[in-house]
Amino acid sequence: MKKIILLSILVFQTALTFGQKVNAKQTETAKPFILGVIDEIQSDELAEKRVLNIYLPAGYDQNDSASYPVIYLLDGSADEDFIHIAGLVQFNNFEWINQVPKSIVVGIATVDRERDFTFP
Repeated sequence: MKKIILLSILVFQTALTFGQKVNAKQTETAKPFILGVIDEIQSDELAEKRVLNIYLPAGYDQNDSASYPVIYLLDGSADEDFIHIAGLVQFNNFEWINQVPKSIVVGIATVDRERDFTFP
């Protein structure tokens, strides 16, 4: 009886695994997901390049004289916290929520997290 139950669980688990495989459809209306701007700077202090992920609030105009607070993320890689924090800022900027002022989010991507965040 145990063998039948284990075999059933194995078959069920395998079916679930293959059932999760979905191919994204490429259509004419498909657009890339763009949350901000990606830039790169050379750090003289670190002697390496750093990627900057930058979120600009809705209505931002470079030629406008309006000023915005800036939130700097030291672990701001797109693979880390940048997307979460930029999304929270964007969400809290909605006029019906209005919990955070319109802000610019600058995520500084790490190259080596252990080296960047721990003391030698």
